[in-house]
Amino acid sequence: MPDALFSHPRVARVYDPLDPDRSDLDTYVDLVREFGVDAVLDVGCGTGTLACRLAAQGVEVLGVDPAGASVTVARAKTGAERVEWVVGTVEDVAARPDQRGRYDLATMSANVAQVFLGDEEWLATLGSIRTCLRPSGRLAFETRVPADRAWERWTKEASHQVVDVEGEGPSRTGCRSRRWTESS
Repeated sequence: MPDALFSHPRVARVYDPLDPDRSDLDTYVDLVREFGVDAVLDVGCGTGTLACRLAAQGVEVLGVDPAGASVTVARAKTGAERVEWVVGTVEDVAARPDQRGRYDLATMSANVAQVFLGDEEWLATLGSIRTCLRPSGRLAFETRVPADRAWERWTKEASHQVVDVEGEGPSRTGCRSRRWTESS
């Protein structure tokens, strides 16, 4: 089930300014280069940072996300016209005959996989991704490393920041009681 938080227009608009270091995406760019990928299905594309970055390198990209507000932000980015954007789920994409067997790589960056809490939903998502991949296609996604126990470092003191977001004003993000919050 998609996280409704990212459907909120203000959250979508402040997402990138509150998390400007996207060096986490370098791994996906490296995979595209390493495997000679021509077409990428970016599942849970959010505000489109990875999709636009890959499209700028000449890769065919379809970005799909159920959060319309996030896709609206993505569509406004430089280079976004080179990406096909879908507000919906990977199941919606897989239902389109023109998308079957089209992609060399499907990505799920930023721990997108963690939103699929039930086995049935996760299996349906994997099945839909498989439908969209070429026979030699690959899926790349990231997960948390439980042994790292990162949540123990998610404290208000370590995570609090205020960023002046153009058009939005000061935006604060941080962790309270191990639950992320955003407000102005």
